[in-house]
Amino acid sequence: MHKFLEHTADAFLEAKAKTFPNAIKDAMEGTFELIGKGKKEEAEFEISASSDELPRLVVKLLERLVVECELKKISPVRAEILGADEGKKKVRAKIYGERKVPTNIIKAVTYHLLEVKREKGYWAIRVLFDI
Repeated sequence: MHKFLEHTADAFLEAKAKTFPNAIKDAMEGTFELIGKGKKEEAEFEISASSDELPRLVVKLLERLVVECELKKISPVRAEILGADEGKKKVRAKIYGERKVPTNIIKAVTYHLLEVKREKGYWAIRVLFDI
């Protein structure tokens, strides 16, 4: 599950799930909405990221998602998590999408207000996008 939180500027996304891989997937799918979600699965590509800390891992992964969608001219439809390990701080995913230029531009995935934490049996990811 993901939702957008109130913020005076930009877009503030919160993704929550019982597992880390599902929280990552939900954050990616929230990002799809910002980019401009496609309708058909005509193309696919893989992305991966690793880092020394979880918040940086999330930013690197979402940045890679945004950049690849723009470069490959793909409007994302669905994400498949191929591997996500919060202990090793690595994520690998496959993105399926429509062959069309994304409708919106995300300028940056920011570190401002960034949170990645486990709380009350759920993983919560909060990230602010500069749009």
